[in-house]
Amino acid sequence: MAPSSSSRSWFADLSLIGVVFIWGANFPILKAALGAMHPFVLNIFRFSISVALLGGIYAWQRNGRAFWAPMRTHGWSIVGLGVAGYFVYQILFIVSVNNTTAGSAALIMAGAPLWTALIGRLSGLEVLRGLAWVGLFLSLAGTTLVILDGANNAALTESSLFGNTMMLIGAVVWGGFTTYNKAIVHEVAPLGVTFFGLLVALPLLIGVGLPYWNTVQWAEVDAWVWWAILYSGALSTGIAFLIWNNAVKTVGPSNTAVYNNLVPFVAVLGGAWFLGETITSLQLLGGTLIIGGVVWMRRVRRRHTA
Repeated sequence: MAPSSSSRSWFADLSLIGVVFIWGANFPILKAALGAMHPFVLNIFRFSISVALLGGIYAWQRNGRAFWAPMRTHGWSIVGLGVAGYFVYQILFIVSVNNTTAGSAALIMAGAPLWTALIGRLSGLEVLRGLAWVGLFLSLAGTTLVILDGANNAALTESSLFGNTMMLIGAVVWGGFTTYNKAIVHEVAPLGVTFFGLLVALPLLIGVGLPYWNTVQWAEVDAWVWWAILYSGALSTGIAFLIWNNAVKTVGPSNTAVYNNLVPFVAVLGGAWFLGETITSLQLLGGTLIIGGVVWMRRVRRRHTA
């Protein structure tokens, strides 16, 4: 018997919580790896891992269907999403993390749900009801409190200003990617959309990264850096993207995008656990608002889909 809509919704929510932890840890892990490798070269490795992993899963699960079937039926849509979400956004993301603090990058990226909702509303692809907007802004306010408390002593330099600007543009791009992903994942399995989107982006990422290959001091690339790249490639830009696209299909782009707001909260907890950073009362308040906003949006979603 096929799972009910309610059970699929709960599974999507639980999966997205896993994505939150994966992406939350990815900020400091990737930041450490960038100390030994140029960001564009690092992208070559992590996305090669993502394509290999998801390509293997896709080949195993295609159940006799033609390998290139998604590209034959929805090729241009997949190319567009791949270029936007896995090339343009990832370039902006890696440049931002390399030039600003992980906290600042996470704060700006937390605005992606607002861009998703706004783009979806303007394009007519999604209707976000008034009460859902309340939860969205509530969780974003909580994210602001969490990150500002942790980053209020960071000096604004020219480099960090550039990095923050790149992440702001990236948040808009990711919001559009999440919105327009909804239409295609209802017609093509999310695994196929994710794999072929990554496959489209990989040659572009290689082309951008190869000119910087000789800038890497390979003697300084130790086992930790390779483990960080493996983590980011297999989980952050591999499995997590697949879960994200599946959730867009199941619960909609805006309800999926709101989980972005939990990522900075996880980053703060990770800093306290691994780096001994102090968790303040303002951070706890912000975390409460973030979780409250997610729960509120879920209640509104269930009320209108029951």
